Amino acid sequence: MGFLKESSRGTQNRPWMPFGKKTSGVVQQADSSDDVKEKKKQGFCDPNSSKACITVCVPKPGCTCGCEAVRNAFNEEIAKRGLSLSIGDAKTGCAGSCKRGAFIGFPAKGFFYKNVTPDMVPEIVEETIVNGHILFPLLSINPDRSFRTDLLYEKETGLLAAIDDSVCMVEIAKYFLDFEEGLSCGKCVPCRIGMKRMQENVERIISGQGTPEDLEQIRALCQTMKETPHCDFAVTSSRPILSAITYFEDEFKAHIERQECPSGVCKELVELQRKRAARERLRKRK
Repeated sequence: MGFLKESSRGTQNRPWMPFGKKTSGVVQQADSSDDVKEKKKQGFCDPNSSKACITVCVPKPGCTCGCEAVRNAFNEEIAKRGLSLSIGDAKTGCAGSCKRGAFIGFPAKGFFYKNVTPDMVPEIVEETIVNGHILFPLLSINPDRSFRTDLLYEKETGLLAAIDDSVCMVEIAKYFLDFEEGLSCGKCVPCRIGMKRMQENVERIISGQGTPEDLEQIRALCQTMKETPHCDFAVTSSRPILSAITYFEDEFKAHIERQECPSGVCKELVELQRKRAARERLRKRK
C-alpha cells in the first residue's frame, strides 16, 4: 500500500495513458463533460440510418424459442420509454430447433445477443440502447469457428441467419466456400472435387450466368459430401451451403431466373439491374 501511495504522488490530476505510449510532452485532455453529453445525445442508434436499430429472429413453424414474445416485449418497452427506434427482421433460416434463440441483432453495430427472453428486454434497452453498454453474457461469440459479424450459424442444427435484409445469402454461400478453399486433405473425391465444383456453381449464379442446373448440382454435391466422405470435414464444410439453398432458395432463384440480387450485394447483377432500368426508362420516353 505504501508503494502505491508513493507512486501515485503528483499523478492524481494527470489523465491515464496506455503503458508504453509515447507522447510529445503535451498532456492530452480527456473528453470534456460537454463532449460526453454530445456523444450520449447521439445515441446508440442513428435515427437517420436506413438500417433498423434492432432485429429479431423470425419464428418458423414449430419454433419454441419465444422470439415473437421477445419482439412484443421490445415494442412495449420502446413505446413505454418514448424512444424512436425501429425493429426489423433478422433474416432467419432454421427448422425451429436452434439452440441459442431467441437472438437479436444490432445491424448498425454488427453484433448479436443470443438466448434472449422477454424479461431481459428492459435491461437490454436500458444498458445497450440507452447507455451503449454491451452485455457480455448475452453476446454471441462462437469459439468453434470465426464468422462474419453479421452472420450466425449453428453447425449442430443448421441454423443460418443474417443480421438484416441487407445480407445476400447467395454471397454468404460463396463466403463459406471461399473460407474452406484449399483445406481439404484430398483423400476423397466428394470433398476434393465437390468443393471446387460448388464454388464454380455459386460464382456463375452470382455473376448472372447461373442456371437451374447449377442449383441442383449444388444440392446434389452437398448430399454426396454428407453421405460419402472420408471424414467429417466434408460434412461440416458443406452444411452451411445446404442451409443456404434450403432456407433461402428464393434468393438463389432470383439470381438465376431474374438475374437480380434482392439485397443489392452482388455487383455484376446490380449492374445488370441498373442497365435494365435505364433501358426501361429510355423505352418509356420513346
